[in-house]
Amino acid sequence: MRLSKLQKYILDKCFYTKKGVLGKRDLFGFYSIGDIEKRKKKIADTIHKSIEALVKKDLLVAFGHKTAKKWFIHKVKITRKGKKLIKELIQNMQGKLPIK
Repeated sequence: MRLSKLQKYILDKCFYTKKGVLGKRDLFGFYSIGDIEKRKKKIADTIHKSIEALVKKDLLVAFGHKTAKKWFIHKVKITRKGKKLIKELIQNMQGKLPIK
């Protein structure tokens, strides 16, 4: 399963929180402060699309409210499938130490 860097960041942040629940505002840390000030709306849309993609893949559960035209996400929670995937990604990133 291919994931973008932002999606990996979202899963990683949710995995390391105590209950696996994270507010949408906490995900802005992926971007630098200067970028957030300049392009706040575009960054929020990008984060929202990434969360929706992870929800479709059953890696996250989104909490919020839905109007007739739009879905407003306030919090996200990682699922068991998401925890399993992020554990595999972390193991692959760490690699193994060479034995001499």
